[in-house]
Amino acid sequence: MSILMGLLSALCWGSTDFIAGAASRKNGVVKTLFLSQTFGLLILSAFLLKNFIPFELSYLSLAICITASIFNLLAMLFLLKALSIGKASIVAPIASLYGAVTTILALLSGKPLTTFTLLSLAVCVIGACLTSIPETKRENKNSASSIICAFLSAVMFGLGFWLQGQYAVHALGVINSLWVYYFTAFIILFSFSIIKKDVTIPSVSNLMLIFSISIFSLIGFASLAYGSKFGSVAIVTVLSSLASGVTALLAFVIRGERLSKIQFAGLLIIISGVILLKLS
Repeated sequence: MSILMGLLSALCWGSTDFIAGAASRKNGVVKTLFLSQTFGLLILSAFLLKNFIPFELSYLSLAICITASIFNLLAMLFLLKALSIGKASIVAPIASLYGAVTTILALLSGKPLTTFTLLSLAVCVIGACLTSIPETKRENKNSASSIICAFLSAVMFGLGFWLQGQYAVHALGVINSLWVYYFTAFIILFSFSIIKKDVTIPSVSNLMLIFSISIFSLIGFASLAYGSKFGSVAIVTVLSSLASGVTALLAFVIRGERLSKIQFAGLLIIISGVILLKLS
């Protein structure tokens, strides 16, 4: 069960990142994110109406959850921007470094780190450096911009997930915290769209593409939660971190993205470092 759910989560999240890049190039980053979050909010709201999960609400826990949601929303914006202008096979592994960010934040908050964890962090940094080396001297500016956005996405995700894991989830629960994220994202992106007067609706085919992003993302979260509840949390989370590898594979097979030997080595090192962090 743990292995199956972990692999399913990785497959769904990896597919989400790959599809999100294509959707962002067609519809724009903000519109793609707004519509995908709206779909996700509707689906999650329908679930909660039938399966309401009680919780104790406090202003502090809600404020922390909203703050975490804003960080995660910024992370998604940076990620979609990176995927829309750069190679998914490079962007996804760099964005997956959010695990290293949360580990560093845990260290700063007083949690002791083992030598194994520090070595895992070093592996991630080495992999990121190798992946960031341009394939050729003529590499265009979009490549550098996508790498910067991917790093910013990792930092934002790290901050958001750390706040959620340390505070919000314990107070509100996983599903309720996830709903707060979708609702916060909807309000912010809807307001932005109104201000920019960008309220056009994409074609049916593009809407289906964006809807698939929401479905894959929610299945990924559900698989992780289900596997963690009925199986081994460690196995599920480690296997789910292979999502960046799935994205890179899809980019290679479908879009024909090719990496230099150094970049490919960096990609493998990043994935290995993320897995080691999950095990530490």
